[in-house]
Amino acid sequence: MADERVESQGFYEMLWDCDHCDTKGLLGKSQRYCPECGAKQNPDKRYFPKEGDEKQVAGHSYEGADRYCPACNAPQAAKAKNCTHCGSPMDGSAEVKGVATPVAPPKKRRWWIAPVVLLVLVAICFGIWYRFIRKREETLTVTAHRWERTIAIEQFDERQEGAWSESVPSDARMSVCHTRQRTTKQIRDGEDCRTEKHDKKDGTFEVVQKCTPRYRSEPVDGSWCTYYVRRWQPVDQVRLTGTGLAPQWPNAPPATAAATLGARRAGERRETLVLELGDQGCDVDDVVWRKYADGARATVDVRASSGKLVCSSL
Repeated sequence: MADERVESQGFYEMLWDCDHCDTKGLLGKSQRYCPECGAKQNPDKRYFPKEGDEKQVAGHSYEGADRYCPACNAPQAAKAKNCTHCGSPMDGSAEVKGVATPVAPPKKRRWWIAPVVLLVLVAICFGIWYRFIRKREETLTVTAHRWERTIAIEQFDERQEGAWSESVPSDARMSVCHTRQRTTKQIRDGEDCRTEKHDKKDGTFEVVQKCTPRYRSEPVDGSWCTYYVRRWQPVDQVRLTGTGLAPQWPNAPPATAAATLGARRAGERRETLVLELGDQGCDVDDVVWRKYADGARATVDVRASSGKLVCSSL
């Protein structure tokens, strides 16, 4: 994990219980044999002590996991050349099993939730397809060509605007700036830590603390300015509508008026073309609009459930 700090909190002895006399809580590193009956330790049954009952191993240096004696199966230190229990050579010996780091048990999941959710999603998708996507092909009569043309009217006036100081335009007038929060920054504010226990497989375990940084947000101020500029801006529009294949533009001031206070000029032009099919209409481009004459027959897709035209199919 990025920025995670890992720190050892020390080494402690694992515990084991005697399989023969049932003596509890024997030390995994310093008590290889049961002090009550002399039975050897079973390394597969070592376990972590309870919180507060740990016995620290002073000056511990990890020398490797214990190994089983190939002859008598007694656990021996990693560096042992011969078994201290039966004297057999340790060549080809295998490591003892480690105890897994304890984790919180997973929450039980209800197996039937996933299939039910899947069935619901399938039903929703089918409903959407059936209600809104399913379509059929029909041939309809073109009853009319409608059009609408609009021209925006712009006026050259003085207006107030606002921007951060570095974005104030060069022709701004009467600029006034003040401090204002612009964004935030993340400041480190301590750590969130957790501890883990790692079995070293030699009768001890290591307590490891893992910490990730915690952050808080702090405001970052900037200089916000208000100012006046002279600009062309929309103030009105003129509109003309009609039918037929010869649309016209409405009367408007020239688009090249001088930039003096109060002057007006023609701005953005917009055109809407509607092809009437039966009792419905489709907004189309000029090519499709002129493709069909009044009274012509046009094949178009129709939504099967609602009867609405799919205009993109023209």
